[in-house]
This record gives sequence, structure tokens and C-alpha cells, in this order.
Amino acid sequence: MNTNSVHLRFSAWDVLAFGLEIAAVVGAGVWGQQVAGWPGLIAAALTVVFFWGTFLSPKAPRPITGIAWPLTKLGVLSLAALALLPAFGLLPTATLLALALLNVFQGGTR
Repeated sequence: MNTNSVHLRFSAWDVLAFGLEIAAVVGAGVWGQQVAGWPGLIAAALTVVFFWGTFLSPKAPRPITGIAWPLTKLGVLSLAALALLPAFGLLPTATLLALALLNVFQGGTR
């Protein structure tokens, strides 16, 4: 066995969580672009990336813990899904909300 090899272990839940994080950035960007054009897109997307990385990511330097963690996560993902409503319609928005609920309920607390 090669001692320099990297063993990645992740589940379907991890893939779903990462997809939802990407969707949150896209949702914020779509909303920001509708409100303020390209500068709004960049500012809104970077705000979500900064907030998620600082407080919600698995290796966050200042993690939110306890019951506040799933509630905050659900709030961010729900706002992102609702931001996509005007651009993509009801079905993608409802699907994203359902996946966000599923992800938060299966994820427990930190």
C-alpha cells in the first residue's frame, strides 16, 4: 500500500450537504444579481460563503453549536431556496427546500 495515498470517505449525505451549500451560494447570487446586478451577485455570494465558512462548515473557526446550528443551517438554506423562486420556479424551489429539511433533520446537532 502506498503511504502517500489519500483515502476519502464520504457518504451520500455528505454529497447532499455539499450540493446544498453550493445551491445556497447560487441562490444568494441569483438574488443579488436581480437586486443590484453583477456587484450584487458577487457581494451576496461572497457573504454566504463567508458566513457558511465561519459559522456552519464542519471546520468552522467559530462554529454555531447546539440547536442553533440546525436552525441556522435551515434558515440559510431556506432563504437561498426562496431566492431561486423567481428565476427557476416553484418545483426547483420546493425540491431544494425539501432536500434542505431532509439534510438538517438527518444531520442532528453539532
